[in-house]
Amino acid sequence: MKNRRLGDSRLARWLLPVLALGAALLTMPAGAAPEGARWKAALEPLYGLPVQDFGFIRSGWTFGENHLRTITGSATLEGLDPLQATLWLMADPHARHAAPLIKTERPQLAEALGGKRVSLSQYRAPQAREKLMALYERDPAQWLKPINAVENRALMLEELEQSFAIVPRPGEWLSPLALRAGDATLSANDLRIGEQWQALKRAIAGDDPEAGGRAAAGLAEAVEAEAQARGIELPPLALDVFYHRHAPFAKSAAFCLLAALAFGATLLTGRWPRQLGWLGVGLLGLALGEQLLGIGLRWVLSGRAPLSNMYESFTFAVAGMVLFAILFEVVQRNRLIGLGGAALGFIFMVLAHRLPVVFDPQIRPLMPALQSSWLTYHVVTIMLSYSAFALSCFLGVTYLGKAALGGDGSQFLLARRLPGLATLDLLNYKVIAVGFPLLTIGIITGAVWAATAWGRPWGFDPKETWSAITWLVYAIYLHVRYLGGWRGRRAAWLSLVGFAAVLFTYFGVNYLLSGLHSYV
Repeated sequence: MKNRRLGDSRLARWLLPVLALGAALLTMPAGAAPEGARWKAALEPLYGLPVQDFGFIRSGWTFGENHLRTITGSATLEGLDPLQATLWLMADPHARHAAPLIKTERPQLAEALGGKRVSLSQYRAPQAREKLMALYERDPAQWLKPINAVENRALMLEELEQSFAIVPRPGEWLSPLALRAGDATLSANDLRIGEQWQALKRAIAGDDPEAGGRAAAGLAEAVEAEAQARGIELPPLALDVFYHRHAPFAKSAAFCLLAALAFGATLLTGRWPRQLGWLGVGLLGLALGEQLLGIGLRWVLSGRAPLSNMYESFTFAVAGMVLFAILFEVVQRNRLIGLGGAALGFIFMVLAHRLPVVFDPQIRPLMPALQSSWLTYHVVTIMLSYSAFALSCFLGVTYLGKAALGGDGSQFLLARRLPGLATLDLLNYKVIAVGFPLLTIGIITGAVWAATAWGRPWGFDPKETWSAITWLVYAIYLHVRYLGGWRGRRAAWLSLVGFAAVLFTYFGVNYLLSGLHSYV
């Protein structure tokens, strides 16, 4: 026994600094890719260059990332960061047409076009067009949307320079291509923008960072001067660049992973020092901090509560789940719920960034139907309830898993290390007891919002109907537990049914059923 404790102690002393080092490394800014290192300093003035894009004034970095990710499915290209890659493509028409950049999502499309990523030349070839038309004619309902998606990526690549709107105007900004010599309406700054843009393209095409640096500095100065001359207020673009470079949501996922390792080690051994468990709580706190930083930055950059689409509401729900996990850890001193919040936080944030078709991270203007303060009240309470129900699902699965392995008297080490079945059952109840009132408030605020937006508080829209079904499942859980004495397996299974209803309400309704909530 003494040797075993000594081994645990040595392992603990080894793991503590490793986790701490991992946490420290996560806070360090990522270095530039080697291929773009020579151009990084030269293009520095353009990372925060104001560009009008999708109704917003964005930074040059964000413009590049949004377009590159849409076209290729990636935010980098051959070691170049988003801005470097998009400037290169604008400066080199041959590369723009010949490089395999356009993402094809389905195997049949890849086969028809000649690869998972195809060039503009391949896509515009007559043979490729004939194969796409054959797919469409075979099943228009199935192929219209994916073919249109590829077409939109091709158009975005073709019109990349035309969409680079850096010439300030009170309404719609202009691309440098729209500036024509001899136009009497052009200001001195407009002419300088056009000249510096052409100089920058020549420097990039000739791989001359020194000349490119001079042109980039001149271009940034001319754009800012023109914006001031026309009385155009620019947003805090330095924050925009920081948001994308710092990647707070990615760092949150990494902190969650480290926290899960710390909690898991504490739970499995049962003899490790308490400091390791508190390290897990601290790492989970860092994850929450990064999550809140990302939400706050998006709020400032968009000028609204970042809750209007799947990506924003999902990241908010993850933040709520991590917060609940920390609170339950502090109050209950049970490392399992911390493990659940950390593990689910890591998994959910990876999904949010690996499924761009479902979770679009771009900041877009708020559609008119969502321009209401009730949006914040409704979505905040609904998503916080989903946060609690996700933890409840984890506890329900854990309960059923331990019960299947023999319960409290199991011969399996893992099952014995888990809290007792009665403790798991009680924890599940407490988490649901937190989530249910939040869901109730969310449905009520949603009804008030619907009354102001659509003139009726309830219309049996699919999202409304499934929200009511979800509420009913958890209401039944609380009712049968309190009055019917339901405990154990039946209660655990019912909590899983409730979370299945949550998932269908949040995801399934959006993609399988059409309604007034289809935009979220």
